[in-house]
Amino acid sequence: MLYLIRHVTKKLFSPKYLLATNTVTSGVLMALGDAIQQERERRAGLLKAASTHAGVVPYQNGVVHMGTRPEWDWARTGRMLTIGLLLGPLNHYWYLLLDRVLPGATGRIVAKKVLLDEIIASPIFTTSFFMGVGLLEGNTVGDSFAILRKKFLTVYMMDWCVWPAAQTFNFFVLPPRLRVVYVLCVTLVWDVFLSFMKHAHGTHDTEH
Repeated sequence: MLYLIRHVTKKLFSPKYLLATNTVTSGVLMALGDAIQQERERRAGLLKAASTHAGVVPYQNGVVHMGTRPEWDWARTGRMLTIGLLLGPLNHYWYLLLDRVLPGATGRIVAKKVLLDEIIASPIFTTSFFMGVGLLEGNTVGDSFAILRKKFLTVYMMDWCVWPAAQTFNFFVLPPRLRVVYVLCVTLVWDVFLSFMKHAHGTHDTEH
């Protein structure tokens, strides 16, 4: 059994299958991050409903009745899965490019990689996430951009708090083939935050 696990893992992280592995992992972890956030929202909605005298409180696009748990939004999880699958190849090729342009793991090289990741990749991924999910929800480009403009700064500031340390470990310690999967594992926590930021005020909030 252990041999089989090692064999499958080795094949999945081989150059032939690495793109597919990174893409599927990206989608699954994005969906899982949303699932964790939805469960938090459902529990919070249930507690709020139980604490109201009327027994009804708003929950996204519906209502929560006393003693009931809000229904699972499968479409929302599906959208997060989809955007994760779409961003997976972008992650894959970004780290290949970084390692090709800046080979090695000296302090100076790692600092350059972390800086480039923050000033180039982070804005691109954040923009792609909010615009992509917005369009998948059926919003117009203008409405999706309004949500992005409203939430981008908060997400980007949090990005600077989380990712430089995580990426320093990534570039110093890990081999290139494990970069994306490591990032995606850290991203599981980050995806919970992204799901919260995207859906905190409803799935179709826009600036007016």
